[in-house]
Amino acid sequence: MEKFSLLKYNLPTKIFYWLMLSGGLALAATAIYGTLSYSVTQFAVLLVALFVSALVNQHQFTVPRTGILLTAKELIIFWGIIWLGAAGGVLLAAGITAVTYKSAPKDKKEWLFGGLTDLIAAFAAGKVFYFALQSATNFDEKAVGENALAAGWLLLAVAAMAFTHYLFSGLAASVFSLLKKDEHSIADFWKENLLPSAGKYFIGISAAVALHFAFVGFGLAFGLVVLPMTIFGHLAYRLHIKRFEQKTREITEASRIHLATVEALATAIDARDQVGVGHVRRTQIYAVGIGELLGLSVCELSALNAGALLHDIGKLAVPDHILNKPGKLTPAELEKAKIHAAVGASILEKVPFNNPVVPTVKHHHENWDGSGYPDNLKGEDIPLTARVLSVADAYDTLRGARPYRPAISRDEARRLLQNGAGKQFDPQIIDVFLRNLSKFEAEVETQGLSYSLDTEGVGGLHSTFKDDAKSYVGQIKRANREVFTLYELAREFGSSLNLQETLTLFAKKIGELLPFNTCAIYLMDESGEFAKAAYVQGENKAALKNKRVKAGEGATGYVLLKRQPMSSIEPGLDFTHSNFDLSQDYKAMASLPLLADEKLIGAVSIYSYELENYEEEHLRLLETVSRIATDAIAMSLQHAESESRALTDPMTDLPNARSLQMQFEKETARAGRGGTNFQLLMLDLDGFKAVNDTFGHKAGDKLLKGLAKVMTAQLRDYDFLARYAGDEFVAIVPETDAEGIRELCQRIEKAVDEFALPVGEGRYARVGVSIGVGCYPNHGNTLDQIIIHADKAMYAVKAHRKQNHLTKMLPLTAGDLTAENFIVELDESHIISAAIN
Repeated sequence: MEKFSLLKYNLPTKIFYWLMLSGGLALAATAIYGTLSYSVTQFAVLLVALFVSALVNQHQFTVPRTGILLTAKELIIFWGIIWLGAAGGVLLAAGITAVTYKSAPKDKKEWLFGGLTDLIAAFAAGKVFYFALQSATNFDEKAVGENALAAGWLLLAVAAMAFTHYLFSGLAASVFSLLKKDEHSIADFWKENLLPSAGKYFIGISAAVALHFAFVGFGLAFGLVVLPMTIFGHLAYRLHIKRFEQKTREITEASRIHLATVEALATAIDARDQVGVGHVRRTQIYAVGIGELLGLSVCELSALNAGALLHDIGKLAVPDHILNKPGKLTPAELEKAKIHAAVGASILEKVPFNNPVVPTVKHHHENWDGSGYPDNLKGEDIPLTARVLSVADAYDTLRGARPYRPAISRDEARRLLQNGAGKQFDPQIIDVFLRNLSKFEAEVETQGLSYSLDTEGVGGLHSTFKDDAKSYVGQIKRANREVFTLYELAREFGSSLNLQETLTLFAKKIGELLPFNTCAIYLMDESGEFAKAAYVQGENKAALKNKRVKAGEGATGYVLLKRQPMSSIEPGLDFTHSNFDLSQDYKAMASLPLLADEKLIGAVSIYSYELENYEEEHLRLLETVSRIATDAIAMSLQHAESESRALTDPMTDLPNARSLQMQFEKETARAGRGGTNFQLLMLDLDGFKAVNDTFGHKAGDKLLKGLAKVMTAQLRDYDFLARYAGDEFVAIVPETDAEGIRELCQRIEKAVDEFALPVGEGRYARVGVSIGVGCYPNHGNTLDQIIIHADKAMYAVKAHRKQNHLTKMLPLTAGDLTAENFIVELDESHIISAAIN
């Protein structure tokens, strides 16, 4: 029970309260003392009246369309004053106060003050009633009872009694409110609280007079009718209330189940869009919260409550590959996605809602400036509930992760909403929402719908199918990811013939469906006995890159030999014969052969630290993805082989002129992005025709192959050397200054000069090389322009050498390889410098 305390009241209020309390207790004591003079009949009537009052005052009724709250309090008090005098009215008022304790407001001090007011008002009303009767009819008894009085005078006295009770009650309540400083004037208080109660006083006094005349006419025996009727009515009403409460509970439970079903279905629909389980519930909390702050009607709040759950039901008409697309939608795809608002409204039109759910759902993507959809409504033409739902949905969508972007922070989401106010959103609603956001988010946390917990069924890299089995959302998400991944596989594999791109995409799509720490894709070599790791993703990538596996050795080798997939296999078998320094031992492994038209082209193996083993469902998905990928890999291999033949010089195995053009375009693009340049070297062999004429073309071919390797050895891994034509070669050398090029040219000249090809009988074929240099973009923007410049520089070098009688003696024997057989130019740096510049 609440401890009685007046600490929260100011001093004038406390004084007034204590005066009322003292006066009420004094009057109650006086009334009790007054009952000592009652006859046995009057005392019995008082007890029966208290009993009846205790029953009937447990109930209250509201007059339809008026808001007037009716109780039997005025009827009992006024009838008690008439039949039992002022003392009887006071005691009945006290009894009514005691009966209403349980149904009283939480603040019992307010309840007690109201009871004291009724008690004192009853005393004052009783005194006025009997004073009026005495003045008009010389009636000097303490109670009217069964005495027959002139109806006119009685009615006037009763009216005075009712007015006195109404006036005193109103004055006491308004003074109490004024002293508490409730920010209401006495006039405002009367207007808001007391004027509406005048009607119930009229009803109460009319019923009291009617009941009095009934008792006068039929005598106290009429009580034998009233008492059982009251008891029966009370019991019947209690039974009705219990049944009503039971029906209410059933309806509430049915409504709860209905809403839970709707929520589950809405969540399942959102799961197709890879949306978290809490989206619709959080949107509901935000939308209803905003609606309450805006003072929306119960009907509108109900529309928000249901509309928040069902706002995306129209996504059933949007294809999965659009909902799950990780990148930007095309204009056509965007238009298809937009139909979900209109489709959702069409679906819901079949349901007989008694609130505006349909327009709420249909127009929740309309924009304040008229740029939204589906009807391009603008400003206040957009239904208010739709404007509210638009803000709630937008904020929660921003905070959650989507296939096309990660989750956005709270501050960034607030900033985006503020920027959208007046354009996409109603500014007033944005203001209300952001000012109360902390309160909304506290409720979200209380409901267990935190964004940090909204990961149900996400199925990340290390999730298992057992985890998803616990969540229908997880299973739906995974099923839709599988459909979208397979769709993307078929589409993207069909658009690429590049082997490395194909392998990268293959591993990426496996990762979207299956958990792994390492994925290795092995391709068979030409011998068909070994497979090499052509692509590795994840942990230990560097260690496993280019790993060779012999068919029949290790786990992957066994899969290659038997051409059968395996999941219950020890991953350590793959590394038994290797000296790899793995970061940690794998626990689980699955491996699958890659077969294209019954031809083994390789295998894919995935390894995991976390999983104890890969399940059958994992293997099924791996087989599904691999079946699509294998054909693409086979086509890429064929394309790579054809492309290699088309871009490779068969004589030297160097890139050919076509490949040179492609590489030049790549380098110019890179230089353009970085604002850099690169060098192009034109290399022409000196004396090569003499080799062909002297030793034959086979020897010349061998010499070209050997020199190709010699010159390549002088270049870096990312430099490019191509056979241009005949005995001419072109090198592209990026990220090198003039001094570096000068040193490179000297190294190449020296290496070529030192290379001698044995041609039999102790003889050797050898040539020299002349080099010209061109620079992009200094000497041109096209390959032809740069080559012309480098070619001129190269011929300048040749001319200089001829002028200085620089010669090579061909053919030479082993004994001829002495310094005397050729003249050496001691310093040709000025020639190279001239070529570079």
